[in-house]
Amino acid sequence: KFASFAEYDAFTRAWLAECRRVLKDTGTLWVIGSYHNIFRVGTAVQDLDYWILNDVVWVKHNPMPQFRGVRFTNAHETLIWASRDAGAKSYTFNYHALKEANDGTQMRSDWLFPICTGLERLKDDNGRKAHPTQKPEALLHRAILAATRPGETVLDPFFGTGTTGAVAA
Repeated sequence: KFASFAEYDAFTRAWLAECRRVLKDTGTLWVIGSYHNIFRVGTAVQDLDYWILNDVVWVKHNPMPQFRGVRFTNAHETLIWASRDAGAKSYTFNYHALKEANDGTQMRSDWLFPICTGLERLKDDNGRKAHPTQKPEALLHRAILAATRPGETVLDPFFGTGTTGAVAA
């Protein structure tokens, strides 16, 4: 929670700048967000001279309902995939592996995965969600498959429940 958009923007630019600082010339960045923040993040990504390669829509086929009935059910999040700069040519994109994983069809930018439920959803000692925005392993697996080679380093600057580390291992 932030006191203002300006405070959120400063925080976002700071962590994106640190990611850019440690990112290899051939590396890429994935950022996931909802309508609450992804547009602000996208602006910061571009202002920091990253080059947006794609956006991907994660379509949640089992989204949390909107109980108050005052808005649409939030059934998707947006992923931004970016390289260090517009001139980056040697970033990894495992086109053929993605095509094979998609029954021989070119992978599209709309990915259908459920939100975390059941055994995948981590709970605290009181049985409540351990993290409000835990991502499904399948979603992170696809992003990592798309943009890395075996043995490469994956950094998740927020790490939350550790799903990225478990999938990347």
